[in-house]
Amino acid sequence: MAATLIVYYSLEGNIAFVADALAKQLGAEVYRLETVKEYPKKGLLKFLHGGRDASLGFKPELKGTLPDLSGYEQVIVGTPVWAGKPSAPLAAFLDKVDFTGKKVSAFASSAGGSAEKCLAAIRAAAERKGAAFGAVQSFVNPLRSPESALEAVKTFAAQL
Repeated sequence: MAATLIVYYSLEGNIAFVADALAKQLGAEVYRLETVKEYPKKGLLKFLHGGRDASLGFKPELKGTLPDLSGYEQVIVGTPVWAGKPSAPLAAFLDKVDFTGKKVSAFASSAGGSAEKCLAAIRAAAERKGAAFGAVQSFVNPLRSPESALEAVKTFAAQL
């Protein structure tokens, strides 16, 4: 078992791209969060549903069994930024797990706005759940400029 687990939610593939690249850099295992009821991937409904759920603190039902964190020293979480906050599926994950004795780091992707509030919210949630918090990294549309995103992944990996 790898010492690091990357847990992420990706709606449009940006976070999945970063998570996969980071896993290769670190030799980490990955776990993709999925919701029972899928979020719209395009158009106004995507922003309406995602932004509403993140803003109101709604935590959707997640598919499958969450990973057992006991065998990992480090957990890295990744999310798109929804209305300045972590995605509702990642918030649901953070609500359900215990990070006692774990180092937790985070990355987020936005369409151009700041990820600072989102990453701060993840840090606060992880620390409430017993984590020692590590590094953070933000990305802007990684799939639009994959070369620069991969350089940022390398920088982030070096901080972990």
